[in-house]
Amino acid sequence: MRRVSLSPLIRAGGRAAGLLWLGLLAARAAAQAPGPAPTPQQDPPTYSDSAGAEYVMLPVLVTDKQGKYIENLDKKDFVVRVEEKRVEFDTFEKDESAPVSFAFLVDTSGSMGVAKKLENAKNAIRSLIKNHRSGDDFALFAFSEGEVRLVTDFSPDPTQLLSDLYDLEASGQTALFDAVAATPGKMLKGKNNKRAILLFTDGVDNASELSPAEMAEILQHVSVPVYAIGMKNAAFDMLSAAERRELSIDTLQMLASSSGGRMHLVAGDDDLRPLTMQISSEARQQYLLGFAPSGKGDVRYRVVFVSVAKPGSWVVRTRRGYRGTAPGGS
Repeated sequence: MRRVSLSPLIRAGGRAAGLLWLGLLAARAAAQAPGPAPTPQQDPPTYSDSAGAEYVMLPVLVTDKQGKYIENLDKKDFVVRVEEKRVEFDTFEKDESAPVSFAFLVDTSGSMGVAKKLENAKNAIRSLIKNHRSGDDFALFAFSEGEVRLVTDFSPDPTQLLSDLYDLEASGQTALFDAVAATPGKMLKGKNNKRAILLFTDGVDNASELSPAEMAEILQHVSVPVYAIGMKNAAFDMLSAAERRELSIDTLQMLASSSGGRMHLVAGDDDLRPLTMQISSEARQQYLLGFAPSGKGDVRYRVVFVSVAKPGSWVVRTRRGYRGTAPGGS
């Protein structure tokens, strides 16, 4: 088992230090990322959360007003805008049978031992893996006490992950913010272009070094849909609004919506297993749209808006933006 300690720069607290640490992660990822100009003979561009001229991939989900997935859209049906300016995208994929890279990020703090929350999370992961498709790959991370552990690296063979999952135990405090800060760069290691992070937590953040403001800035670097699963017990419905805020529910919602994922609150195993299967199915419904930034000008966060030009009542979900230069041709 490999242990990945959080950077001393992030422990120091400052905004600049946290961003520097993320930059180091991004630089390492950029060294491994493919070039930004895909051709029919090359593999499709992959995700990157680094700034500058790195290729921007947008996982997009489209449903109707009733929540039914829309599967028959073509490239011409989508419109991508960056800061209100229309952008031409050169990557378009819509293969529902394509494999997915799943990262499981599991809260192993002491509070997860209450009401079998950790055991329920384990069962949900086992259920998803049991029903996986050829080509899917998986990685397992655990977090508590101010560190994120890479328990099992990405592999299409889940045997080792399932063994390591069995050994996870609940102890220590929760560092939810820090866990999210450490995740984006590691998620780049999944081999598939369709990706999802499943975050299992009871939402109690009592050990993070990062402030909510610093957390908001870190979210600018999350390019993979995060499905934040808040695990509550029977007492949750009796909590006051103030007590619920202490459970970082707003943070989970912000994380999910910023990345194009979703937040779910579940009560137990009966809710959790069907939910993970629903998430697995949803990840396979992703359309992938991509374009290359120019690599010129200022590097900053840029808001992205994706819409469907085809007549109809559509609900479109994707990441809120990317950090980098303006799109090519801008």
